[in-house]
Amino acid sequence: MNKEAAKELNPETYAVQQIYALRYHRFEVNPYFGLTMNDQFVGHNGPGLSINWYLTNVLAIGVNGNWYAGLNTPSDFNFQTSRAARIGEPITEYQWNANANFTYVPAYGKFAGFSDFIFHYDFFVLGGVGAISTRPIAVVDPDNRTFDWKPKLAFHVGGGLRIFFNRWFAAMAEVSDYIFFDELENPSVATSTPQDKSTWLAEGKSFTNNVQAQVGFSVFLPFSWEYRLPK
Repeated sequence: MNKEAAKELNPETYAVQQIYALRYHRFEVNPYFGLTMNDQFVGHNGPGLSINWYLTNVLAIGVNGNWYAGLNTPSDFNFQTSRAARIGEPITEYQWNANANFTYVPAYGKFAGFSDFIFHYDFFVLGGVGAISTRPIAVVDPDNRTFDWKPKLAFHVGGGLRIFFNRWFAAMAEVSDYIFFDELENPSVATSTPQDKSTWLAEGKSFTNNVQAQVGFSVFLPFSWEYRLPK
């Protein structure tokens, strides 16, 4: 023991620690709830689910979808504006949305909270393409007009933050913009043929940004892993 105790020590200090929550070759399952941020006339709130597979520790491919049917809610602002101005604002309702995405994690780190507890976090950005099913809500001539659901090409861009509570569970907050060209109700009524469906839609299409805040949690599978190399 004395001989061993007399040996010189060569302590090592690691400037870069191993990543707390490794994402490489793991699935991320992310249920969330989305809240409309930019439509004052009708809310398109609803649940959603995202599933990602990390090709590297910072790059993932995946899919996400939102369900809106039965949850669209015209706002009090829409009612008050229409009544005060005596005009009907063309509004639409959404049924569902689905996208294929690429996700990139440009930064991750940690911060102290609750005295001595360390939270690990990461920022992510994403982009993709998919489809969204919408239809106008009959406002101008609801007695004669009823519209069918139609899917449209949509683009998806967004970004958010994850805060890890352990190596496989994290809370997340994201802001996403679903971009598409929507069809709106024709503000004019063909008085001679009000039931002619060809006169129900306005000419052209409306460039639409459906911006929504998404709050939920992420579960990474498998729950644990082992580093191939030591520190």
